[in-house]
Amino acid sequence: MIKIENLWKKFEKNKWVLKNLNFEIAKGEAIGILGANGSGKTTLIEIISGISEPTEGKVNFISENKEIDNKIKESIGIQFQKGDWPFNTRGVDLLNLLISKKWNKDEYIKKLINIFEVEDILTKRLSDLSGGQQQRFNSMISIIKKPKILILDELITGLDLKMQIKLVNFFDNLRKNEDITLIVISHIPEEIEKICNRIIVLNKGEIYRDESVKKIIKEYGSIRYFLEKYYEEIDDEK
Repeated sequence: MIKIENLWKKFEKNKWVLKNLNFEIAKGEAIGILGANGSGKTTLIEIISGISEPTEGKVNFISENKEIDNKIKESIGIQFQKGDWPFNTRGVDLLNLLISKKWNKDEYIKKLINIFEVEDILTKRLSDLSGGQQQRFNSMISIIKKPKILILDELITGLDLKMQIKLVNFFDNLRKNEDITLIVISHIPEEIEKICNRIIVLNKGEIYRDESVKKIIKEYGSIRYFLEKYYEEIDDEK
């Protein structure tokens, strides 16, 4: 379980990006983190993953015996929209580093290469790849170490429809079969409906709504319609 307590974050004096967040993410749960640009979504997952530190509050990882075990953080996989790799880095270089030079004999790795359709780009410089190619490769790298907690940031942005459907189904099945805790940032309602069982919606660094996907759909008919109402409401606040 991930337990977030009294979490605050600011980057400039008196400019709070996150404000007093308190919630828990159960083991095996799939959470969609939603919100307008600047609502604090990326900052939140950076703190959960340990990339950034909170200004106040804490994130604790709780083991099955109810004790704090922050070593669980070491089993987090992250897929960001872009990877800032050194200029000449190729996909094969990262596989050599993360797995070994014998990665091409590993059946699990070969399966992932086929699923994410990256075989033809592994010897190319990552900086030369298209946005969709980088997205597929970054997605594959996020699960290459079989993480227990997986963070996906705009998973299907920049992908064609065929690959969108393929990867959404893949990660949905992965969570169910491997009992992975999944945290998804997305602006695409259909992606959230397919993968997630709960949403946390942020607005100006605070929790606007924390609810099950089923309840939101029962109340609004769809995640898309709920988000339309959310954006209307925050626009009225301006």
